[in-house]
Amino acid sequence: MNETHGANKSMAEMNAISRFFVNNFTGRVNRRRYRWLTANLRLPPHATCLEIGCGNGDLAARILDGLVPSRYVATDLDPQQIEAARLHLARHYPQGLPSPLELREANMLELPFPKESFDAVFGFTVLHHASSEHRDFTNVPRALYEITRVLRPRGILVYEEFLHKDRIRAWLQENGYTIAAVGRHWSRESIVAVKSTLTPGVAATNT
Repeated sequence: MNETHGANKSMAEMNAISRFFVNNFTGRVNRRRYRWLTANLRLPPHATCLEIGCGNGDLAARILDGLVPSRYVATDLDPQQIEAARLHLARHYPQGLPSPLELREANMLELPFPKESFDAVFGFTVLHHASSEHRDFTNVPRALYEITRVLRPRGILVYEEFLHKDRIRAWLQENGYTIAAVGRHWSRESIVAVKSTLTPGVAATNT
């Protein structure tokens, strides 16, 4: 397991085996995710979207093609993964990447975007990577705080997790989110959560 350090925080990067799986065997999983998205999510017109942990870019392409946001920023902590996504998306879009799409490195603990930049944030099986050990919840609230910071009022967080499920839902509800949709597939839980117009008392750390 690799770790990235900064500002007294550390979070996990994928190892080579995980990276190989993400880049080669996620098409079926993403088809299921996209079907669930289209049944449970309505983006506002001209939506601006952020994806945390974009993998090989497969889900980004599905959302771009099907939901047609006006801006879609696909991010990953790992520069190798950003390059893998760039190559995959170049094959999907042989005439050139669509203008709404941006690929960039980003750490979910310190998102490089201004306050209230996005209408929707997507994060599929990524929040447990916030800490250097997957079962450690310590940094997850910091990631949720950063997501909340960059979401606009009434913005939408869409995520899937198989770890910390109850604690993530509890944090969101304690910090002004409404759980709008819940889906379950084996041990995984998918959530659509809507940020309040005012989100008082947002806590960056787990108390």
